[in-house]
Amino acid sequence: MKVVHIYYQNISAKVDDLSIILGYFDGVHLGHRYLIKEARKYAKYPLAILTFDKSVSSLIKTGKTPENLTSLDDRFKIISKLGVDYYYLFHIDKDFLSLSDLDFVELLKKLNVREVFIGEDFRFGKNRKGTPNLLKDFFDVRVVDLKKENGEKISSQEIKNLLEIGNLKEANKLLGQNYSMVGTPISGKGIGHTIGFPTLNVKLSTNYVLPRFGVYKTIAYLDGVPHLSITNVGVNPTIDAGNLPSIEVHLKDYDEKEISSICVEFLEFVRPEIKFSSLEELKEQISKDVKEVFK
Repeated sequence: MKVVHIYYQNISAKVDDLSIILGYFDGVHLGHRYLIKEARKYAKYPLAILTFDKSVSSLIKTGKTPENLTSLDDRFKIISKLGVDYYYLFHIDKDFLSLSDLDFVELLKKLNVREVFIGEDFRFGKNRKGTPNLLKDFFDVRVVDLKKENGEKISSQEIKNLLEIGNLKEANKLLGQNYSMVGTPISGKGIGHTIGFPTLNVKLSTNYVLPRFGVYKTIAYLDGVPHLSITNVGVNPTIDAGNLPSIEVHLKDYDEKEISSICVEFLEFVRPEIKFSSLEELKEQISKDVKEVFK
């Protein structure tokens, strides 16, 4: 899959004729995968996916949460396995959001787009005025029915909501894989060492959606090597660590060698975050959590 960076102020075509899938694809969930599968089945030309380098909700208030399920790198890695020829990464800013629906059509025409694949809820242009019917005036358009679960459409926002209330099992099901966050290890306060459970603190690589504060069974990939682990997401109320959330990962037999990257894959919600009356009480609970996860 070839990556093509697109700047709307200066667009030039890269191929003669193009089939394109439009969307933001945060999470690359089961609904996105179904759309891509349908496009692969029917595309008449080389197939590209066009996605944005940032979400619209990160630039303006939309009523949706600005946090992401996936970073740009995460999205690329997932989509690269789904049989698409080109990955068009559209770099956007607030000025881009002022473009009309017809302006957006002109951008697609400059890319030599001949065929468009979209979900039935896809809208585009200023104030989301553009509809599938407008696209049909200029391109061959296949509108793909939305994939549903329990009668409701699968959406990135719904998955975010599930993560935030702690329904990890359903969120992972709709994602089609376990929710993961990627970052780099950073130094913490060292409290874990003092109570016998040292942790790796994680600085996240993007503005990920944080799952419900609590303890999780996880797999930590340290420079790509998997380790069964237990992860706490929250503010550590027992030690009054402040209001900024942290992600702390404890591994059973980690030798504390230097690592450059860590990916935390969330398998199971163990319990919510609790404020204990003492460090000793916290230590006792962590001991129980560790036994549960590593049994």
